[in-house]
Amino acid sequence: MIRFIARRLGWSLVDLLIVVSITFVLTYLLPGDPARTIAGPHATVADVLRIRRQLGLDLPLYQQYGRYLWNLLHLNLGTSIEYGTPVLATILSKFAATAELALTGVIFELILGLPLGIYSAKRRGGIVDRVSSAASLAAVAMPQFWIGILLLFAFAFKFGWFPLGGYGSPVVWYVFLPGLTLGIGGAAYYQQLIRSRILDVLPQQYITTARSKGLSEWQVMIRHVIPQVLTTLITQLGMDAGYFMAGVVVVETVFGWPGIGLQAWNAIKALDVPLIMGTVLFGAFWIIMANLLVDAVYGVLDPRIRVK
Repeated sequence: MIRFIARRLGWSLVDLLIVVSITFVLTYLLPGDPARTIAGPHATVADVLRIRRQLGLDLPLYQQYGRYLWNLLHLNLGTSIEYGTPVLATILSKFAATAELALTGVIFELILGLPLGIYSAKRRGGIVDRVSSAASLAAVAMPQFWIGILLLFAFAFKFGWFPLGGYGSPVVWYVFLPGLTLGIGGAAYYQQLIRSRILDVLPQQYITTARSKGLSEWQVMIRHVIPQVLTTLITQLGMDAGYFMAGVVVVETVFGWPGIGLQAWNAIKALDVPLIMGTVLFGAFWIIMANLLVDAVYGVLDPRIRVK
């Protein structure tokens, strides 16, 4: 297990280096001049050139890239152009809000998707199966911003049950709708994923043997079927957790949720290159760590899986 984790950590560093390289080149190609953004529209050419020298933007691309990697080794992601604060501290200041939203989204995914997936598989072809499958396909096809707008209009504007976005106390009151927006799309996918996996397991010989021993259908489901579904479920949960923790830009923007996603959107509009790169790298880190954790958990859930 230790060798496996060490090897995966090594490959994770390679993945992060690739992400850094691609992001660095793409941000370099962005239209606009960060020095001009800092100096303001009425700054002189001399002021813009001075700021470019201070930021190192007058250096060749390879030197800028080398300087960024060197600073990265010391956990220095640079200074935000818009906020004037260290990028890492700026991102971490929004981490708690995004964590709350991510956790709520995962909870809604499980509450809505898992029971529907199990029931649909047990009642394959029934009215619940057909209706939930059609609803799942519709939910997956709908953009998240559209789901969020519909929820805001219905439950915040029309009925006034929830606030029209933002962040406040109690947090549950404010996080419910954005979390539900995240959860609806995920629950639709979970419903189809769990249903498909269960239908693959039910025809197996050991399931027939369990039934022949007198176990009820729900006992068969809980003892034999659900454990087979766990690896698939854990995989998707790991991917979702990493994705959510990276900051969901669309949902946070629609609801004005003060998390990493909304901050990233503002950084893009302000051409805040250090903050853009820092956010991408932070998101990649979480996704890679989530996948690493999932792989490690596999060996615990299923003894047939060996990590070497």
